Amino acid sequence: MKEKYGEDVEDLCTDHEKLIEQILEEEDKLINSHRNHIDQIVGVVKDEMALLNEVDKPGSDVELYVKKLDDVLLNKIKLIVNLRQNLL
Repeated sequence: MKEKYGEDVEDLCTDHEKLIEQILEEEDKLINSHRNHIDQIVGVVKDEMALLNEVDKPGSDVELYVKKLDDVLLNKIKLIVNLRQNLL
């Protein structure tokens, strides 16, 4: 560090502040991403509950239920993978 900044403490402080600001922005971005993920998952859970209510009715189409459930599960996987990518 001394080679880059020498005796210029002001430049060192400025770069340090910029780095701290960048870290805080990345933290905020991750936290907001997690919030959005939870909002999306709540929507998916509501869809799942509606799907279960529908299949519980007499004469319901179980094959359609299975297809829709598979779609819901694939969507959940996609949402989780997207959130995990923000962790890297």
